[in-house]
Amino acid sequence: MVKRYLSQITLDEAVEKVLELFGALKSSGTVPLAESAGRVAASPVYAEYSVPVTNVSAMDGVALKSSDTFAASEQNPVSVRDFLRVNTGNAVPLTYDAVVMIEDVWFEEKGEGITIRKSARPWQNVRAAGEDIKQGELIVPKNYRIRPFDIGALGTYGVTDPVVKKLRAGLIPTGSELVPIGTRPGPGQVVESNITMAAAWLGERNVDTTCYPPTPDDPEMIRDVISEAVLENDIIIVSAGSSAGTRDFTAGAIGDLGRLVFHGISMMPGKPMILGEIEGKPVIGLPGYPISAQVVLREILGPLLDTLGFSGPPSEKLEVSLAGDLTSNVGYDEFVLLSVAKHGDHYIASQQSRGAGVQMASIRSNAYLRLPAPIEGYAEGESVFLNMTRSIAHADRSLLVTGIMEPPMGWLSNILSEEEIWLHNGNTGNISGIIALKKDICHAAALHALSAEGGYNTEYIRQYMPGEEIHMTGIAGIILGIASKTGIGIDELPGSSIVNQPAGSECRIVLDRLFSGRSIDPESVNGYSRVVNNPLSAAIAVAGGNCDAALTSYSIAKTYGLEFEPVAVEQYELAVRAEHMQDERVMRLIDAISSEEFRRVLDDAGSYDSGITGKRRIIQ
Repeated sequence: MVKRYLSQITLDEAVEKVLELFGALKSSGTVPLAESAGRVAASPVYAEYSVPVTNVSAMDGVALKSSDTFAASEQNPVSVRDFLRVNTGNAVPLTYDAVVMIEDVWFEEKGEGITIRKSARPWQNVRAAGEDIKQGELIVPKNYRIRPFDIGALGTYGVTDPVVKKLRAGLIPTGSELVPIGTRPGPGQVVESNITMAAAWLGERNVDTTCYPPTPDDPEMIRDVISEAVLENDIIIVSAGSSAGTRDFTAGAIGDLGRLVFHGISMMPGKPMILGEIEGKPVIGLPGYPISAQVVLREILGPLLDTLGFSGPPSEKLEVSLAGDLTSNVGYDEFVLLSVAKHGDHYIASQQSRGAGVQMASIRSNAYLRLPAPIEGYAEGESVFLNMTRSIAHADRSLLVTGIMEPPMGWLSNILSEEEIWLHNGNTGNISGIIALKKDICHAAALHALSAEGGYNTEYIRQYMPGEEIHMTGIAGIILGIASKTGIGIDELPGSSIVNQPAGSECRIVLDRLFSGRSIDPESVNGYSRVVNNPLSAAIAVAGGNCDAALTSYSIAKTYGLEFEPVAVEQYELAVRAEHMQDERVMRLIDAISSEEFRRVLDDAGSYDSGITGKRRIIQ
């Protein structure tokens, strides 16, 4: 029988149901005072004793009776013999009611008395017992979030182990394909990282966690570990097994042990999410895809934890202009990751990959946007408010670069990070990068667009941006060549099998020009019409024995241990509109390209030609 989602409800209904069932969940315990920052007091906290515990001196000086100094002045010095020398914080005996600062005291020659030239007021420079707080007085009420600076006061008032709200979440990874972090996955294997991520996210909210070992795809074993987790935790989170496949057993296990509240939510990513209840405790089934798991934690579990007093860092909202259309599936609340940067007098946002398994989209983004279920999306240039996952100050120091993202852009990102300038790269392709430059929805484009005539970048920029002044800076020469296991050269391809790349791509144009220059008939090359997506896929095909050779870059060939015969050098350049050349961030990027540090990195890599690096030209 084909498994179906039991029930698919809206995001708002799902949050409402979670809060209705578990919004009153309570659990508390003590923590050492030093570990209480960020925790919420579960009950009122009272002072164990008065502070000060007795009258103390607020100054270095002498304690005395204020009545003994009556009428003292410069013209009428008064001699006092009943006094006690005190330092700041020393107890002041009850027989005294004032402290005179040491600089206002003159000690008499025989040391038996002092001379005062200014009368003292009662309780002058004396901190009365309980002045700060009295024994039994309220320090903080329940539901108060303890801040780091509060801890000093709590310790001063005798608090050692405050009673705070505590939750423990049991985290259960499932799947026979899982291998631990640090293990290189083989074919069909997946590194288990969702639970590690969830534990870090919960820890930021001061939720304690127990991480259970990975459980294979076995219904009985999954039921057993969930039963154990229910006994030991307040919240149970099961990773993977939440979809409707033949090896997805989480929903069945929850239903066997308790109640399945819903299975499936009209939200993307995160559609397969499960909510169950076992012994009054929430059991959440996370989708296996990492971005889906993140969205479920933030959008479903987050509101519950906020209600229970386990809030995370606040998220800033920012109005931005969209750098492209954002389409959505009507009927689904959709969450899109974006990169945001200040651009002139406003902010622009460019979407990252929307694949639920593309974790680099999360790393590269600094914001997200909710596309509500009733709408079809937002148009390019439309203003929207989104949620920042980093500070607005981060967006102020960010650069949006589109086009082709080769490894040198990552190395430049590393150099710029020293100045806290953050490079957000969008791998859009050459033509899309030029169009973004034309529309002025990026700061720069990294390009190696080869025309049919054999030139790089100039012809395409003039075609799409006629009459505009574009400043070009050479990044690096990307060495292209024939990768193989046996050192095959271009002239040996007719007797070999290859994989090719899409028509119009740089590698395809280079290969066709090489064939034409050597009068090689493409049809004589076995595999000329067999196309893979990109140079990386081509190298993988060679390394995997699916073909004898392919055109790729030197850096990729080295990665897969292949022999390499160079045939061409691509001209990889940064393109910037003239009006943005004075932007400090753009200037720092160009400085980084021209730096000796970057040139050393290129030379050390051994896969690039630094002959054009830092060279500038203008296209008009």
